[in-house]
Amino acid sequence: MDIFQLSYLLRYPLVFLLAFFVWRFLLLSSRELRFTFKYSITPSKGFFLMSDSADIRSEGNIQTLPLFHTTTIGSSSGSDIRVKSRLVSRRHAIIYLFDGVWFIRALTPRSPVYINNTEILHPVPLQNQDRIGIGAYSFLFIDEAASAGEASLTYEDYVEDPEYPKSKAFSKILGGYFSFCLFYLIGFSLLTLFIPSENTKDISLLLIGAGAFFVLFNLYFWLLPLIFPKLDRSIFLILSMLSLIGLLIQIRLAAVGATGEKSIFSGLTTQFISFSIGFILLPLIIFLCARTFILEHLGKVCAVLTPLFLLVTLILGHGAESNGATLWVTIAGFSVQLTEFAKVTYLIVLASFFKNRTTRKDQFIFAIWAAIVFALIMLLPDLGSAMILLPTTLIVYVVMTSEYFTTLIILLSGSAVGALAFTIFPHVRRRILGWSTLWTEVNDNNRQIVYGLQAVGRGGLFGRGLGNGSPGGIPLVNSDMVFSILCEELGLITGLCIVLLFIIVWLRSAKIAVLSHDGYSSGLTLGIGTLLFIEAVIVISGVTGLLPLTGATLPLIAQGGSSVLTILVLFGILLGLSARKEDGGETL
Repeated sequence: MDIFQLSYLLRYPLVFLLAFFVWRFLLLSSRELRFTFKYSITPSKGFFLMSDSADIRSEGNIQTLPLFHTTTIGSSSGSDIRVKSRLVSRRHAIIYLFDGVWFIRALTPRSPVYINNTEILHPVPLQNQDRIGIGAYSFLFIDEAASAGEASLTYEDYVEDPEYPKSKAFSKILGGYFSFCLFYLIGFSLLTLFIPSENTKDISLLLIGAGAFFVLFNLYFWLLPLIFPKLDRSIFLILSMLSLIGLLIQIRLAAVGATGEKSIFSGLTTQFISFSIGFILLPLIIFLCARTFILEHLGKVCAVLTPLFLLVTLILGHGAESNGATLWVTIAGFSVQLTEFAKVTYLIVLASFFKNRTTRKDQFIFAIWAAIVFALIMLLPDLGSAMILLPTTLIVYVVMTSEYFTTLIILLSGSAVGALAFTIFPHVRRRILGWSTLWTEVNDNNRQIVYGLQAVGRGGLFGRGLGNGSPGGIPLVNSDMVFSILCEELGLITGLCIVLLFIIVWLRSAKIAVLSHDGYSSGLTLGIGTLLFIEAVIVISGVTGLLPLTGATLPLIAQGGSSVLTILVLFGILLGLSARKEDGGETL
């Protein structure tokens, strides 16, 4: 039995282990999210308003009014605290938690808000026993810990966040852990056999690298939850599985057919460096996000960096001859995609603007800033980033503001920009024309997708086995079209599992967003989960002919340096936000 026959047989346990892994976490994530929505939409602990006005109704009783991380006060039925009075606007004021401090501000210029009989013109931090005046009504802000301190009493939190039973969650996580370990051992053992025997140096490098990554994975899996008790282990396991699949398929593409004349890893140096840097920095990123407010203070800096990254790429970028867009900038001999890092800074700015229900003025400022960013993106042109960031922005915006009509206007504007891009940019026009003729003819504009679809079809449900595919005829098989060779060699079931893994990431992000006790954490978590999911969907839809190809790559699985490092940073931030305490941690 040769290596290819062995690989054909081993495809069954590989697909089964991946499907088992995905099924465990899909069940766990859907159940945890339902549980969270049912029990965890709870007020912040130890903070509330008091009022003796019988006209006021909220989700609490008349005299004790609970505070959520964003609480609106107004006369409309949609307000969290409803005040029926002609002197009170429909959306009059908002109280929100940011940076571990409670703030209050008016929502419109015609909505006066008073603190201790003094009108406020800007957001003002609230102190214990502050009296809030709205219309003819007054509220007393209560901080139970401060009240207990003033009375020389010991204060203890008596309300705990509802938590999905740990025994049920850990049993599924443990099942996922063991299936990952078996998948890891089988996959890398198989890869070792594909390397020509004369390449002893490459075999040694593969064994050392695989062993080091496995040890690092186990250290993180067991130790990080001890340091950060609320850390979402499921997200870490999904990150590890996606990284493993990406490394397996990229090493396989490099190893099969190698002649022994040069190292098979020579073309993967940038990817290995990015994975190494990302995983080494992962605990630091988690610590900074979980225990400090550093992200909250980066909003203005990132607002400058985002267009700056795009502008530098526009001026110094190269790569249009082969890829249709000038997205690569050479720094110290390395090609870097600053547009990938711009995604991180963009999400930080998005969360900073919509950490609470923003005023029309702030929305207008963000609209101008975002218009500049998207104009630069289209000038590159980077259709993939535009298609990823626009829906991500819309979802975060509508969830954090409930501005449905404005969202529709933005969506229509985005469609108009897409039509304009089709008219102006030949690269965009070629992609869309190739996609529109996909099922009628094979031409230079759609040949890539046709070959990719043929590869997906050849794989069937279980694939042909790792190393038994035909990647040579598929253009950009390492990057844009990697999903096609993945399906050919490991089957449609594996392709479906990849889609489900990104759905699970979004489900877990939604759970973290609901449990977050401040709007910034909620918005950033939702933004990261949505971006990862949308990027995967757009790439997979392009490979399978459901959408035009955009040039985006499948996160962590496709070949890349900047893109891999960016996704690892986003996962690190997501893990850090999952580990935050209610007060957001300690300031630096």
